[in-house]
Amino acid sequence: MIKSLSLKNFIIVRNLELDFEDGLQVLTGETGAGKSIIVGAIDVILGGKVRSGMVFDEEKSATLEVVFSIEKANKKFLELLSKNEVDISEKEVFMAKEIYPNLRSKCFLNGRRISNPIIKEFREVLLDFHSQKDEQKLLDNSYQLEILDSFGGLVSQRKRYEEKFFEVRTKLTELQNLRKLEHERAEKVKLFQYQVDELEDLDLKEKEDENLQNELNLLTHTEEIIKQSQEIENRIFEQENSVYDTINSFIIRLGKFSEDNIHLKNTIEHLHGSLANLDEAISEIRQIKEFLDVDKSRLKEVENRLDTLNLIKNKYKMEIPEILAYLKKIKGNLDSYSEGKKKSEILGKVCSGKKDELKKSAVILSENRRKNALKFEKDIEHNIKKLAIPDAKIKIRFDKVNAQKDFTPDLEYLTRRGQDEIEFFFSANRGVKMQPLKDAASGGEFSRVLLTIKKILSAKMDKKTIIFDEIDTGIGGNTARLLGEFIANIGKFHQVICITHLPQIASYADINYAIKKRKGKKFPTIEIKKLNEKEKKEEIARMLAGNGSITALKYAEEILKKVNSA
Repeated sequence: MIKSLSLKNFIIVRNLELDFEDGLQVLTGETGAGKSIIVGAIDVILGGKVRSGMVFDEEKSATLEVVFSIEKANKKFLELLSKNEVDISEKEVFMAKEIYPNLRSKCFLNGRRISNPIIKEFREVLLDFHSQKDEQKLLDNSYQLEILDSFGGLVSQRKRYEEKFFEVRTKLTELQNLRKLEHERAEKVKLFQYQVDELEDLDLKEKEDENLQNELNLLTHTEEIIKQSQEIENRIFEQENSVYDTINSFIIRLGKFSEDNIHLKNTIEHLHGSLANLDEAISEIRQIKEFLDVDKSRLKEVENRLDTLNLIKNKYKMEIPEILAYLKKIKGNLDSYSEGKKKSEILGKVCSGKKDELKKSAVILSENRRKNALKFEKDIEHNIKKLAIPDAKIKIRFDKVNAQKDFTPDLEYLTRRGQDEIEFFFSANRGVKMQPLKDAASGGEFSRVLLTIKKILSAKMDKKTIIFDEIDTGIGGNTARLLGEFIANIGKFHQVICITHLPQIASYADINYAIKKRKGKKFPTIEIKKLNEKEKKEEIARMLAGNGSITALKYAEEILKKVNSA
């Protein structure tokens, strides 16, 4: 709740310090005294719009600060403090806004600058402004559903359902993307499979084309090679005065002098080496002759295989090592596609199971809503009769979610809120057909419906500060007294700050602040006083009669006695 408010150089306020307490705080005063400046400042500090005229002395900045006590009963506030790493050891936090003469502004939380979106998050959990804008929210069917869930204590159940919904939606999106990818890759997969089949049928080998080309050269020149080999063998070994015999004769003739001279000795050794090399050469020649055969069928086979290899190299514009690497790659792509398809099938089964679970959760949530809707209708009708609408009837009508309005693939009749769309129907008079609340209720009736709902929900809401800014327009007499009682009941659960012109409402105040505008030498100033019991009676008398006459004071005393004895 709000503990204190400090304003400097704001609108017509030079300096103002105001302390608040728990319960119902009422701000009273003549029209134009400056009551709305107080709630306006709270609004601006917590994210409200900065407007022209808010800086009193345009040569200086305006500084607005509000201190909140940390209430354990407001769990959302505690969660938000933890999220923003705010120290709570002091059991209070202060929020401030500095407004510069050019109307630019900065927000602060415990002295640390923060963004406007963050301060608005705090506003949601700390403040509830009962205003025309609030009434507009009640026209929204999704807001009506939030109200019903709050009444029925279904917020946690709805949150669990919502977590399941987003989990399923994420899985469905993943499945949709996988299937889309499968579709996009289908043509490529056909091509890859064709290429794998083609290349595997060829059974390509590393350097196969080079080896076959060598073999082709041999097969093409077999006769010439055999002829040359025979001639070599004849000249070296077979014919008279062969090369082998000539070298051997030189070895014999020079051998007897080999010990006499080192050069002769080396010559003899080299000649022996030559004979050994000739032996090896002839051995290889003879093996070639045994290996080579004029095999025209093999020649044709090699030529055909080389033609096939050349065609495939031209087709893929790669050499065989590159083709083999490509084959390995596309086989990997096919394996990946198969894995993706398998993953898609598994995910499809998972999604089907989770969708069934989600639908069951939505049905259970809907059943609980319908049960609580009946109780809520009775509570609203019972309470609104106390606000001078004795024949009021209200009905909460349920419909299935419109698929086109809030569509999620494969979840046509489920949204993050469940399977329900609801609308409040209302009739203020006996015998009048019920219509949607937005069409059936007048401005005053609509305001009282909202107030009734807030009163019913007040015991179920996290503790916060509720602000009523002149909601008593057009109300008087007994209805005003009932309205005061209503607001006082809300004050039992929350801190309420209420601006009013009605003595019937002011009489219910736990704390009454009287606001007066004083004329200054140059500028007017605001004076705020916390009233004691005697001063409170005098203020109510002023509100009744415009003065503190004996009759007005007596009537004020009677009103206060009735309130205190109630």
